[in-house]
Amino acid sequence: MAEAAKDPLPLPRNLMVVVAFAQGLVLLLLWRALTHETWPSQTPALNLPLWTLAVTGPTLFLLTVEADNLKRAALFVTAFSAALALLAVYVGWQASPINAFPTGALFAAFVLTMLVACFKGAMYLQQLAAGERIHYPALFSRSWRNFGVFGLSWTLTAGVALVLALWGALFAVIGIDFFQELFRKDWFLFPVLTVAFGLGVFIFRRLTRVIDGVTSLLEGLMRLLLPLTAAVVAIFLAALPFTGLAPLWETGNGTALLMALNAITLFTVNAVYQTDRHAPYPLFVHRPLYGCVALLPVVSALSVYGLSLRVAQYGWTVERCWALTLAVLFAAFSLGYTWSIVRHRDRWPAALGRVNVVMGWVVLGTMLLVNTPLLDFRKISLASQFGRVEAGEIELRDFDFRYAREQLARPGWLRLEALAEEHGADPELLALIRPVPPGTPGERIWESVTLRPEPFEVPAGLRAIAEREWYVDHGTTIVLVRIDMDGDGQAEYAMLNAEAGRDYTWGTLFRQAGEEWVRFSLDASGEAAPDVDATLLHGAIGTAEPALPDLRVGELIYRPEPIDMGDGAAAATIVYSAAGSADPADDEAEADDSAP
Repeated sequence: MAEAAKDPLPLPRNLMVVVAFAQGLVLLLLWRALTHETWPSQTPALNLPLWTLAVTGPTLFLLTVEADNLKRAALFVTAFSAALALLAVYVGWQASPINAFPTGALFAAFVLTMLVACFKGAMYLQQLAAGERIHYPALFSRSWRNFGVFGLSWTLTAGVALVLALWGALFAVIGIDFFQELFRKDWFLFPVLTVAFGLGVFIFRRLTRVIDGVTSLLEGLMRLLLPLTAAVVAIFLAALPFTGLAPLWETGNGTALLMALNAITLFTVNAVYQTDRHAPYPLFVHRPLYGCVALLPVVSALSVYGLSLRVAQYGWTVERCWALTLAVLFAAFSLGYTWSIVRHRDRWPAALGRVNVVMGWVVLGTMLLVNTPLLDFRKISLASQFGRVEAGEIELRDFDFRYAREQLARPGWLRLEALAEEHGADPELLALIRPVPPGTPGERIWESVTLRPEPFEVPAGLRAIAEREWYVDHGTTIVLVRIDMDGDGQAEYAMLNAEAGRDYTWGTLFRQAGEEWVRFSLDASGEAAPDVDATLLHGAIGTAEPALPDLRVGELIYRPEPIDMGDGAAAATIVYSAAGSADPADDEAEADDSAP
């Protein structure tokens, strides 16, 4: 292993526990706001920075602080966390207005880039807080130690959660539910688990020799893997003149395969070769290996070339922007190593540290830059795709509106809203630009619901259920019928669905009972209509007497249901249904389960 960073001084345990506990309380407050949809959770430009500060600040402080650097650690960690929070303001703004468009891809990219930025930043913060000069051997040592400490601390936290779950379950079995209920409370879990994580960091930071031993073991495994990966690089490039590049691009994922080969080789090279120790291989192995490493720029060039072919055909997307970013970073590492090999030959690992220190800053800067307006992949993708429309390469109707809506966050939403205003007179195009989001409940559900037999005011309780639970992709036709089913003067409401291209329909009947809404499942019977959609929208509405009434035996109700016997005949059977159930829909589910 490279020259280890100096063993840490005694750590301020009490302070670390207090910081972890405070982190748990802050996360609890943010979680409560999120689950109750209260301030600031409904303002992404404020909510995301607060989450970023609450997660990154205390965690980096726990990884950085030592007994003699409290002020420096607090200063540098605060400055770095504040920078991340500023980036979160911009990303949160890209998620505004809330619930107007999907934001999963936006937040996933932010979280991943923040993980990489914090991993790289922690190494530099630790050296700066310790008053050390930034040098590669210590960076290498700290990177492995941080990875081990963080991973083991999370393992300890998961173990605590598992023990608590087991504790609660065991006592629940013997009739004591107190512990199970307690351990499910968010006000209990957040502080307990963050303190467990903080104690884990304290414990494992003091076990650096153990982590260094594990690191040495992993390096030994990488030492066995590097010759194999280097051989793959050499043999693959040697085969290309005979096969050509066409088979590679025909796979559809040739660029991804090349980038994976590049990444694995770079990782194993970094794990094996260090600047301050004896050569890991004899000279007759060392020379062919660095000869193969010198070929990595060719792999990088092929990756960029393959990506350029896709961009020329289909334009930029967020995924292709990320692919180019990674390909350029891999190429920069590869060129740096090749330059070191050309200049130093057998002693090229001596220059490895300089390349990696510079590239470490480049990687950190890139992870920060992609979360700013200066390198916003969503805006780049949007401009590229609409540029293809303006250039006549594709028609506007063939544009991938779904991608813009689901992947491009606020820039895509703003552009689609502008298009909707511009083409509001074209209903077909407007349906492509602004459809009701599949699988998304909410007030827009009513755009797809037809009220029958005439428009009416939907009761507030039923409206709340619909906006919370109904989904557009349950059916292409949704009809809400108001009808007095039993003649008692109180209307019931039947929500009926039909899917395009299907010859059947189903639904749910709602009846108000005080403040509650009771539900009954509805299954259609009789001859199948030739056009179910048209029947739901225009068919006469009324009630039909059942062929057979229900059978009552004491408190039990048996309901006759027809069963298809397979020869076209229908035999009647008696299906059990429990009377007095809280939810009649549950009764029917039980009836189905008990049918002979």
